[in-house]
Amino acid sequence: MITIVLVDDHTLVRQGVRSLLELEPDLKVIGKASNGRDGIELVAQLVPDILVSDLVMEGLNGIEVTREVSRRVPGTRTIILSMYGDPIYIKHALQEGVNGWVLKGNSIDELITAIREVHLGGIYVSPRDDWKFFSPQPA
Repeated sequence: MITIVLVDDHTLVRQGVRSLLELEPDLKVIGKASNGRDGIELVAQLVPDILVSDLVMEGLNGIEVTREVSRRVPGTRTIILSMYGDPIYIKHALQEGVNGWVLKGNSIDELITAIREVHLGGIYVSPRDDWKFFSPQPA
């Protein structure tokens, strides 16, 4: 069972993603938070396998959350779920310790694939035709 904490400032996104992820027999959402600070505390308390975090939130953003989670709970791997897909942002995020990047415009199947790949130790970046020049490997 892959355990997951969701952090997103939009209630509908948290509820919808949780409902869809829990249709998968190997995925379990064990917590959700509406901001980065609460997300960090929840991860520290619950120690999930995966943190799925929004990039842009009031207070701490997803990269800042990733840094703190990596420091406090190094076994938890992070996926950013964002509407932003600029390769420069993604490269920076990977360099800061993010393990996956999924665009909010993609399907839930994409997020499920990312969760499973990241859980196995991989790096996952949503594929796009215009990213052919971009390597998801951190520098």
